[in-house]
Amino acid sequence: MLFSGVAATCQESSTIANFQLDPPSHFSMSTTGVTLATDLLASDPHFMCTISIRQLCTSIQNSRLERTARVISLTRFEQQRGFRHQFIVLKIGMMPDDGEAIWLRLDRGPKPENSTPRSSVSRFTPCDSATISSSEAQLLRGPRLEMKAEVVFPVDAPTAGDLRELLHILSQESPEYRLWGENCKWFCSVVQENLTHFYSGELRSGTLSHRDLGKKSRRRIADRFLSVIAPGH
Repeated sequence: MLFSGVAATCQESSTIANFQLDPPSHFSMSTTGVTLATDLLASDPHFMCTISIRQLCTSIQNSRLERTARVISLTRFEQQRGFRHQFIVLKIGMMPDDGEAIWLRLDRGPKPENSTPRSSVSRFTPCDSATISSSEAQLLRGPRLEMKAEVVFPVDAPTAGDLRELLHILSQESPEYRLWGENCKWFCSVVQENLTHFYSGELRSGTLSHRDLGKKSRRRIADRFLSVIAPGH
């Protein structure tokens, strides 16, 4: 399935920040009104913002919905130009699905101030970000997209807290963006693989991909994540 649209933006109220995803990636965080006390899982339906993965994890940890809100579906998209940037969109709501949900887009790229790699092997400081919206369509604006995979969780859906644990571990185990390793495709692959495997995800379309990228860190993340969510998985 193909999508098209205008340049992607991140906004909260009247604040708009450009969100360029083709490497060299330039992420502009729009965090107006977002504090450590902001419960993004229970935010105003018109609220939209882009924050770091670390800020997202803190917000989920402090949310009253951490253990009741669940990941209903996970979709991986790829931009149809340039580096073919990939990102994930998650639908988060209550189970059974009552139609009320928030949408969460997860991206990885190099920080804009680190356009020069740290070494000859193209290592950068990562910019792992999350954009929260009440509308999936808002998260898909920008360059032409192709949906690469869709996963649903009909039985054992991960909670928002489970997602937080996975993203926290991923951030710790992958402190660098590597152009030919732990890049956006690796990031999407690790999130999709762990949630699909440990929560009996049903692959409706597409496949698990790029499983050969970052094998050592991928294995460490899976082992740590399993130790946190066990028993039961």
